Amino acid sequence: MKILHTSDLHFGISLCGVPLLKYQWEFCDSLCRLVSDNSIDAVIVSGDVFDTNVASADAIKCWSYLATKLCLEMKTPVVVCAGNHDGAARLASCADLLKAAGLHISGTLEDAFVPIKVGNCEIYSLPYYNTADAAAVLDCKADAGAVMAEVAKRILDGADKSKKLILSAHCFAAGGKAAESDVSARTAESVGGADLVPCSAFEGFDYVALGHLHRPQTLSFQGTIIRYSGTPMPYSFGEAQQNKTVSVFDTDSGTVTELEVPQPYKLRNIEGTYEEVLRNGESDPDSEDFVKIKITDKYAGNTIFSQLRRIYPNLLMFSGKQSRAESQSGITAAETAELDPGALAVKFAADHLGRELDEDEMRWLEEAIAEIDGDDKL
Repeated sequence: MKILHTSDLHFGISLCGVPLLKYQWEFCDSLCRLVSDNSIDAVIVSGDVFDTNVASADAIKCWSYLATKLCLEMKTPVVVCAGNHDGAARLASCADLLKAAGLHISGTLEDAFVPIKVGNCEIYSLPYYNTADAAAVLDCKADAGAVMAEVAKRILDGADKSKKLILSAHCFAAGGKAAESDVSARTAESVGGADLVPCSAFEGFDYVALGHLHRPQTLSFQGTIIRYSGTPMPYSFGEAQQNKTVSVFDTDSGTVTELEVPQPYKLRNIEGTYEEVLRNGESDPDSEDFVKIKITDKYAGNTIFSQLRRIYPNLLMFSGKQSRAESQSGITAAETAELDPGALAVKFAADHLGRELDEDEMRWLEEAIAEIDGDDKL
């Protein structure tokens, strides 16, 4: 059997304020073609179908289109677990009714212990959960590793070992690398990894289909393949160079292959002097791409932005040369208190205006501060 694994669809997401839903509709058709062209027997979506807990009507319509086409038109079973961005109860509403159509959605911890039998596989679908709540239900230690180990033990104790055993889950496995758009995952990294699940917790499964991290990657433990499919579309400029794919697990050979997903839009990072970017942009055949531009020799002012926007109509992010206070970015509140007034003003502009002060604004700032403290320098 061939099981297609994808995750983190994030229907309804925006990129720098630009809605991507019209492109996500195109992805739905591309995914269905991949299923058809590669004789896929089942599809796993490992969480984050939607970008917000209360999805918009248009985002729901997009998901309904994809699920209907796969399950009813193509007769391909689809297994879905709720992610941290999904409203689990909403996503799993009418779950029992939908099973008859081949759509299996898990929204509660208890759903994970019921096998979904497809061909020679048993698929167990574990939704995203709060560790403390799950520990109380399972009567185990309240840490990520202990909870996942207990879930896995209960599943494996009742599983049919003659089948290929697949676990779909939405979590952060230790050793995984977060992408720029993995906001919640990067937050977990920054607080010491308390929510990381050790790969040893997945021992006993043949394939673990994970969602949550947007970068495609494979981990492993004692013969268990632990795989993040990554997002099927780029959702940040940090993913501009990633080759977006879905993963296919072959239960007969025990191998994983990647299928490239055709992209309806392209992200690019452009860096250079102002004159270089202008000159290259005039002859750029792909000027309609979504771009992030960094100018290395000038501050990021409105005049420069307008000139670049004329060439690159889809300029979404823009920055200029480093200011004297830029090295202070990302500092703590205590450190902020030590900044001089000029550095604070520059940091405020970066944090709240989303840009650096241009040359004129810097000069006015210097003059104002000099007038206040009687000094002619910042």
